[in-house]
Amino acid sequence: MNKAIYLVARHEFLETVRTKSFIFSLALIPALLALGLFVPGWLASSTAVTRNVVIVDMTDNGTYGDRVAQELERAYARKALASVTAHVRAYALPDYKIDQSLDAEKLPSLLLKRHNDFTDRDADAFLQNGGLTWAMAIAMPFLRPGSPPPTIESKSIRLVDLPHNMDKAGLADDPASLLRPWLNGDRKLVISGTEERLHAAVIIPRGTNPAAPDSLGALGYGSMADSVQIWSDGPLSDSLSSRLPSAIDAAFRKDALVAAAGNPEILDHAGYRAPMLELDISAPEGREVTPADMIARALPRILSFMLIYFLYINMYMLMSNTMEEKANRIIEVLVNSITPNQLMVGKLLGSSLVALTMFSFTVVTFMAIMLLAGGSMFVEFSGVILGLLVNTPILPAMLVYFVLGYFLFAGIFLTLGAFCETAKDVQNLSTPVTLLMLVVPLVVWAFADDPSGSGARILSWLPFFGPFMMMARATSDPQVADIAGSIAVQILTIGGLLWASGKVFRIAVLFTGKAPKIGQLIRLLRTGG
Repeated sequence: MNKAIYLVARHEFLETVRTKSFIFSLALIPALLALGLFVPGWLASSTAVTRNVVIVDMTDNGTYGDRVAQELERAYARKALASVTAHVRAYALPDYKIDQSLDAEKLPSLLLKRHNDFTDRDADAFLQNGGLTWAMAIAMPFLRPGSPPPTIESKSIRLVDLPHNMDKAGLADDPASLLRPWLNGDRKLVISGTEERLHAAVIIPRGTNPAAPDSLGALGYGSMADSVQIWSDGPLSDSLSSRLPSAIDAAFRKDALVAAAGNPEILDHAGYRAPMLELDISAPEGREVTPADMIARALPRILSFMLIYFLYINMYMLMSNTMEEKANRIIEVLVNSITPNQLMVGKLLGSSLVALTMFSFTVVTFMAIMLLAGGSMFVEFSGVILGLLVNTPILPAMLVYFVLGYFLFAGIFLTLGAFCETAKDVQNLSTPVTLLMLVVPLVVWAFADDPSGSGARILSWLPFFGPFMMMARATSDPQVADIAGSIAVQILTIGGLLWASGKVFRIAVLFTGKAPKIGQLIRLLRTGG
């Protein structure tokens, strides 16, 4: 490499990585990732509020209240069981794993289930046999020694008795007046010696029965006399808004099924499913599609957005650094010693190393945070990601398409930065190119769902769109012609852009005055002076 270019590239890299803005940008992304992973869970656990709910059943048989309570307990049991099985998927011994999935022939069916797979029998077994202790006793033989305990969400709903001084009969006539002081906090419940407020009250009037799907009651237009009433002070909190109506619906739906069949065993059959397999033809004899396959399909699309994000950060940094050097007249000193072309190439190479450093640091940090985040879901997900990076072309594709994407835009931003003397100039001249960078991922995402379709293949060959479309197709086995053709088109485009940028850059480094408009830039390119 020409020594002058090397010295400029070295200077560009070292001066950039020493700046506060680079260090801040480098630390910001991992910090945001950590906040996104740790803080929600921490806030949920540290600020969790147990909501006190009373259920008043006025029906003749008086069993709906108990059934709703049972459904709420079952919902909690299903979430706890789902946490246990996620823990097994994350920490299972290698002998019980096949690729990124569990070996179904070696584990009990309970440990193979996910949240929506657990039946009432599973939930009742959890509740009746000791809860988490029972579930972990089943899971323990299949877990790696020293595995951390699973994280189980605490109960968010506590069912309480009707306050002894509240007239149950009066609730049928004027529930709002009787419940208002309790629900707005003027009057408090005493629970284990502590005063607490009542958060919601469920009243099931005497005439309430399961409603047909097309009835007014089922659609939310029934009368108060024959509808379950959920009273609260304002809208229900997030912890109640889904769980409470869902439990009530389940209790009434199951009652309607038993009434129609005349046999409670009908509820066991309600959970029956079609035995289905989703299969992939990529293996010689086919293979079952796993969650890792789903992630492998989505990950390249997400990474194509990441490429654009990192490119924008580095492009803006490159443009701002060039502007500062020109404003401080450093460029004037440099062009007295080296040619403008050597200066431009050196700055491009140095800034590309900065971009790769930031991108690589963030990817590595992200994986480290995932592994340290705790929680079975994070451990399972990070294991799948690591497997994909090792066993698929995602990692080399990221490197190749990041470099191509970088140089597609770098020459443009560098040349525009050479015209800038103030931060306002940087903002004005970078806006049109930034808008293009924002449009690219939106168009790519629209076609990424069919990575082998004609639209995706055409975009793969187009300048500016190609690197990001090919990144989104990285795990879909794109044709060799598409890979080679896309790379060739982008290299030719980069060559043309750098040639044009070089012509204008020679003028831009010594340009003074108001930043030129687009038309002036085109004339400068055409005339070369």
